[in-house]
Amino acid sequence: MAQQSLPPQMQIDTMSTGSQFREFLNQYNKITEQCFMACVHDFTTRKVINVENNCAVNCLEKYMKMTNRISQRFQEHQLTSNDALAAGQKSSS
Repeated sequence: MAQQSLPPQMQIDTMSTGSQFREFLNQYNKITEQCFMACVHDFTTRKVINVENNCAVNCLEKYMKMTNRISQRFQEHQLTSNDALAAGQKSSS
């Protein structure tokens, strides 16, 4: 109900922030589950053995590097698209 008294732009920002946080949690849960399933196999002890720990660290590092690489490529694509669009608009003027 407090959101109704907020200006419209702040309501949108609040919803967007909540949506981004949910997306982050979904991604976090997915990668945690994937790395756990790929790396943790020994349930006979309460401790995480070194092999499992190293596997989990490598899994997360690989995911982070992949995510960064995809983000870089997406940014490069956006810049190229924007440059092409701007050039197209100049030539038609």
